[in-house]
Amino acid sequence: MTFTLFGRWQIRVLLLATVGLLLTILMVFKSSPSIAGQTLLTLIYLGIFGIIWDLIYHQLQRFRWDGDWNGLLQFGAAVWEGLFLITIVKVIGLPGIDRANFNIPGFIGFYTSFSLLSSIVTHSLLRILSPYSRFNGGQWF
Repeated sequence: MTFTLFGRWQIRVLLLATVGLLLTILMVFKSSPSIAGQTLLTLIYLGIFGIIWDLIYHQLQRFRWDGDWNGLLQFGAAVWEGLFLITIVKVIGLPGIDRANFNIPGFIGFYTSFSLLSSIVTHSLLRILSPYSRFNGGQWF
């Protein structure tokens, strides 16, 4: 399925608001509230930067022969976005996230879980719950 840019944004926000929020809530029970607060801020920054990255991904997708963004490219994009956020937090810093105490292994565990669950939900549950969004470029609304 070839997503439209608006469809990409809708799915990204939907996954962040469901899968990401559920993982963040699980982090509250597993760790301290301050770490969970930083995880929530990290999730928000992932959404903001992800919407910007989607502009680039959408343009790159036009150069592919089938115009689609396959699973390997989705995995590569997830790795790139994670590395980008780690670099930005550690080098420049982001408001609300303490760069000296930013837990890189914790972030990698969280982001890996989020990426895997998002991929599973995208390729299974979303197709079951909204089969017609497939014909609308991934758009729900």
